Amino acid sequence: MRIWCCLWFIDDEEEGNRPGGNMKEGFLANVDGFEGNIVNDDDDDEREEREEGEEEEAPVSAAAAAQFSLTPNRRRQGEESSLFEKTVSTMGCSGSWDDATWRPLNWCSRVSEGETSASASTAVEDCDNHDSYHKRAKVYSGFHENTSCPSTGRDYNISQGSSNSSNNGLFDHNFILNDGSDGHPFDGNGGIDEKHEGGLRAEDFEIRMDLTDDLLHMVFSFLDHCNLCHAAMVCRQWRAASAHEDFWRCLNFENRNISLEQFEDMCQRYPNATEVNLSGTPNMHLLVMRAVSSLRNIEALTLGRGQLGDVFFHALVECSMLRSLDVNDAILGNGVQEIPINHDRLCDLKVTKCRVMRISIRCPQLKSLSLKRSNMAQVALNCPLLNLLDISACHKLTDAAIRSAVTSCPQLESLDMSNCSCVSDETLREIAHSCANLHVLNSSYCPNISLESVRLPMLTVLKLDNCEGITSASMAAIAHSYMLEELELDNCHMLTSVSLDLPRLQKIRLVHCRKFADLNVQCSMLSSVMVSNCTALHRISISSNSLQKLALQKQENLTMLALQCQCLQEVDLTDCASLTNSICNVFSDGGGCPMLKSLVLDNCESLTAVQLSSTSLVSLSLVGCRAITTLELACPCLEKICLDACDHLERASFCPAALRSLNLGICPKLNTLRIDAPCMVSLELKGCGVLSEASINCPLLTSLDASFCSQLKDDCLSATTASCPLIESLILMSCRSIDSDGLFSLRWLPNLTTLDLSYTFLTNLQPVFESCLQLKVTLKSLLYKH
Repeated sequence: MRIWCCLWFIDDEEEGNRPGGNMKEGFLANVDGFEGNIVNDDDDDEREEREEGEEEEAPVSAAAAAQFSLTPNRRRQGEESSLFEKTVSTMGCSGSWDDATWRPLNWCSRVSEGETSASASTAVEDCDNHDSYHKRAKVYSGFHENTSCPSTGRDYNISQGSSNSSNNGLFDHNFILNDGSDGHPFDGNGGIDEKHEGGLRAEDFEIRMDLTDDLLHMVFSFLDHCNLCHAAMVCRQWRAASAHEDFWRCLNFENRNISLEQFEDMCQRYPNATEVNLSGTPNMHLLVMRAVSSLRNIEALTLGRGQLGDVFFHALVECSMLRSLDVNDAILGNGVQEIPINHDRLCDLKVTKCRVMRISIRCPQLKSLSLKRSNMAQVALNCPLLNLLDISACHKLTDAAIRSAVTSCPQLESLDMSNCSCVSDETLREIAHSCANLHVLNSSYCPNISLESVRLPMLTVLKLDNCEGITSASMAAIAHSYMLEELELDNCHMLTSVSLDLPRLQKIRLVHCRKFADLNVQCSMLSSVMVSNCTALHRISISSNSLQKLALQKQENLTMLALQCQCLQEVDLTDCASLTNSICNVFSDGGGCPMLKSLVLDNCESLTAVQLSSTSLVSLSLVGCRAITTLELACPCLEKICLDACDHLERASFCPAALRSLNLGICPKLNTLRIDAPCMVSLELKGCGVLSEASINCPLLTSLDASFCSQLKDDCLSATTASCPLIESLILMSCRSIDSDGLFSLRWLPNLTTLDLSYTFLTNLQPVFESCLQLKVTLKSLLYKH
């Protein structure tokens, strides 16, 4: 079997009139050199010769060579744009540039052993002349046996559908494989059938892909730069569309090995670029200086992982449109002089993780400033409109330097000074006096802060994690922040109690506070409480009208819990081993949680008797509560209960409950059972060997498994069959206390189809045959022997 496949892209307009024609030397200009893969309009001289019908006198080999070679015009074009193409390749595109010629990855021509390419060239010329004015991509295909498809510098074996090249493909291989026996104009040897040679029609073998320029522009707007480069390889229309400056507003060369010459070429091609990222590039200082001088519309500049001289910061004033500057992990200047950053329109400035001795910032329009993890010893700010300041982890800044910098920003609303270990309460008092609009304060990891005599009435967010100076006395200062919405006190090891009455508080966190013992929060808008790993905590009192979920896991010493939470729906008290039976009063009706739906008391090992009466409870989990002996639930909406490992349970009452199924076989010591469940359909008592009293009122029950309930007597069976008339499956295996009198009660079960009386003392089964007319499953014949 042989394959003949060609791919043409033909413009339907003249060379000079086609859209994007002025981009001849633009983006990926020498894509014109795709030998045979993309057949666009030929040079004017070649077209005129073809139109005049001049016959080529050259040998077949010369014609084939001409078919796959670049014309002089194309070579000149490639030389002019090769620099840009290498730049595109630098940006991470596949393929390779060799002597200004792009080596594509899916050109495939027909070459068969012992044949020339004359017939293929003839077909190409015929189709080219026939569709020279059609602006669409077309795919021609046919079957040939033992045919390989060589490309310029790469070979593909089409019969295997794979490439022998190690390079990643840029294009999808759009091969349409048709059987030559279906009337296609190819003979069995890979040539063109003579009777069809003159009537080859492109429309018989083509796939048309018409995309208007507007539609193509919209589609390309979703592509990143690398995929735009790939798309530019397809045809002239795509090349022109992908080179549109709308897609190249952001020049991202992060971690790219781009030379100064290549970057200058990009700046010349796209002078209206608004964003430039040169982080991690070699010669970053030279490149950014070129960007500053060439790109007058630049609005955002990202730099990093290199050295920036003070010349750059003096040149920033030339970027009049600059709005955002991000410098990360860089060396500023020579490390001894002061670095000035002066700009009249800069709004966002980040100088993070940088090495600099002193820095001076004068930006009248600056709104956001981050100096995070930079090691400057001095910072001078002249930013009257600054709203956000981040000086976290600036370890070399002294307390006086921080005070001077922050108090010079009267409009400050958010301040992050975490990990500034030298900050004192005096600095906080000065900040509170100078920054009246401060809403967010992060003073985590500041060991000298105690908030003594500090008043911050406008705070909405306060983070004091790992502050060793925070104690219970600090709560008096926090109580004056009546606008506070979020409070974090993680790892405050000296904190023993928290008592707050804040009308707007919504979130509070207390994690790993070793000495913390008492939490009393009266906040009507509180919606999130996170208390974890506070080993000394024994008392919690919460009053809120917004709290819906409460998780107090692993509070091993918690003994008292008081809740007045009208909207609370979920409570998780897993591993609270010290909780006593009084906790049931909190979650019963009248206990302060009228909307409670889910309650988890797993591994609460101190519980011995659980008595709950709740009209809202839907789910209850008592997994691992091994000490429970009595369970009394009056929860008409209860649908799910988990009793795994409750192996000491002796008495259980579910009256009423909305359970649909229940498995009590995991409670081997159960001796008394009461169930009033109007919706229950399945009950399993298998293994309850000491169960002697059972009152089961489940009118919809269809399946009952009482295997090995050896103490269950006839009266219990009679009462059950009378109250559960819909039972279809009844398993009484090894129920040795059931006598023949109990079998007469089966007459109340007209739907009984399965009955198991194995391993019992029953010998007379006549009542069963007379009463159970619907019985389908044969009774097991193995009877217990005397």
